[in-house]
Amino acid sequence: MTETAAQLQQAMTLHRAGKLNEAEAAYAALPDGAPEHVDAVHLRGVLALQRGNATQAIDLIKQAIQIRNDVPAMHSNIAEAYRAAGKLNDAIAHARTALQLDPNYHACRGNLGLALAAVGDLKEAEKELRKVIEAEPRNAMAWNNLGNVLRMAKQQDSALAATNKAVQLEPTNPEFLSNLGQLLVEDGDFEEARQRLENAVKLAPRLPAARNNLGNLYRELGLLDEAAHQYDEALKLQPTLAVTHNNQGQLFQQRGEYEAAFGWYQKSLQLNPNDVKTLCNFASALSEVERKDDATKLYHAALKLDPQCATAMCGIGSGLRRDANIEEAREYFERAVAAEPSSSGGHLGLAGVLSELGKFDEAEREIREAIRLEKAPAAAYELLASTLRKKLPEKDYARMKEILSELKGTRPRARAGLLFGLGVYGDQTGKFEEAAASLDEANQLEGESLVKRGLNYEPEQHTEWIDSMIREFNPEHFERVKGWGLDTEVPVFVLGLPRSGTTLAEQVLASHAKVFGADELRLARESMLSVPGVLGLSDSVPDCIPKLTQQAVQQIAEDHLQKLRARAPEAERIVDKMPENYVNIGMIVTMFPNARIIH
Repeated sequence: MTETAAQLQQAMTLHRAGKLNEAEAAYAALPDGAPEHVDAVHLRGVLALQRGNATQAIDLIKQAIQIRNDVPAMHSNIAEAYRAAGKLNDAIAHARTALQLDPNYHACRGNLGLALAAVGDLKEAEKELRKVIEAEPRNAMAWNNLGNVLRMAKQQDSALAATNKAVQLEPTNPEFLSNLGQLLVEDGDFEEARQRLENAVKLAPRLPAARNNLGNLYRELGLLDEAAHQYDEALKLQPTLAVTHNNQGQLFQQRGEYEAAFGWYQKSLQLNPNDVKTLCNFASALSEVERKDDATKLYHAALKLDPQCATAMCGIGSGLRRDANIEEAREYFERAVAAEPSSSGGHLGLAGVLSELGKFDEAEREIREAIRLEKAPAAAYELLASTLRKKLPEKDYARMKEILSELKGTRPRARAGLLFGLGVYGDQTGKFEEAAASLDEANQLEGESLVKRGLNYEPEQHTEWIDSMIREFNPEHFERVKGWGLDTEVPVFVLGLPRSGTTLAEQVLASHAKVFGADELRLARESMLSVPGVLGLSDSVPDCIPKLTQQAVQQIAEDHLQKLRARAPEAERIVDKMPENYVNIGMIVTMFPNARIIH
């Protein structure tokens, strides 16, 4: 062995022993002209990558490849450096070069699978990882990585099977236990998930992912303080772990502390701006506090990043449905079901739209599918009870009561929804005392939720709003806007105080073949609130009323009529029986001077 070869061997021994500083010095001491110099440069790059300096690793290994470009390990290692630096296409190219040089380089093929997954090519990633497993069936890391890829591809059952295989091969590997635990959480198997995740944290208390996933389990169990502790521990270990910032956002959203939730979501997006899940979670929180425009923007941003994101489609669909864009909402929900048939959200959203369109049999089919897919389908049963009312089968009623007993106090909105459904059923079937008790608790929970979301009723504010409406919609206003509204008699408004007969009036009107009863719509309120935006002003709604233009009035009215028409394109009259439209009557007359208003 030559002197320089011995030097290289000594440097490699130091490297394997973890003495990185001594190893680096020994590699650097090899003369440039020595045959072993290229290997020393390459291994210095590997050492730099171990230290987390991907840029230096790329520079060094690139120098080595320029000297010798036929060494598979060099291409494999620079591929890993590029992957660490986020330069995924370069990583894929060098990994493929390494495999051309050595088709049996299974470790490199596994890394290629990870790089392909990172660019979203999940089918190719799965194919490469399965090749590794075919060659090395006891390669636990390959099974674990396959599980991660299948989870990304929303193949939950296959992901569970692959990750379980990794744990069978290495039962004490905390990373594998953590991944299996998270999959079990998502599958609703909380008992086994707890065993796996608590074991992972016991084996590796400084593994951030294990802490994060255990926090997810505790959050699902309603143990919010314990969840917060695990998230805090994860962030102490890795402050830049974006997913944990997102999970903290979900925790505070669950608590009803929305401003804190927004802060966590924003931090998560600062760390990972293109994370679709965080964008959707942030949007859902904004939607809960009625910041629907901001929510819709985030859902569209998520959908742009992932055109197959069913959650974003459902979020957009819900916003459209709320705005009475029923057909467009239906399209988004149908797209969500097509993109992710195993997710209950699309089925529930579609069921809600079908129910509004009077297609109750189709709606029930979608709800039943959501119930089949969901582990704890509180929302699905709420919608089922509201749709079937007194026709709800007794077994469904019994199941609703079972779920109610299982719901924790940390899920107040889910509990409230289920109670509202039970109240509807009880009222329709003569179980009046039980219905009253259910509705009383539901209203209490919903009231508490409204306070947390800043949407509660404030008498002083309401009085101020009514006074401003009386002040602005005065005789001078109607004289000024005469002739600006649409010349249509399609809209009919039935309004008044709750329990004053608005439903009966609508039913009588809708018995006519040319009249459609659209139930209670928010369209008039939305039209009123849209005034500042249409005018391009940041003033309050009352301050904008005197600034209305004919163009603005017609734009708002046409939008309102279009959304109304979507519910019944052929009807000559469409009835909106929202009782509280007495507040919006000034705007209604401004938009539709020929509309019928029944008080």
